Amino acid sequence: MTRQPLKFDINRSPATPIETAQARAETGKKQVGARISADLYRRLKGRAGLEGKTVQELVEQAIAQFMA
Repeated sequence: MTRQPLKFDINRSPATPIETAQARAETGKKQVGARISADLYRRLKGRAGLEGKTVQELVEQAIAQFMA
């Protein structure tokens, strides 16, 4: 298989850091990070799939319940 050359479309260039920050601010959400075991993540991902939700939705729900 022959590799295709990379293409760059000036009209679809990546957003600038300022535009990205503005888009994040509009959602009203903050990003958090945590390191969890691979086993726990695998179980979380599986549970999210069974419930038809994203990992983000389950984590947000769990934090809300913890804080209540």
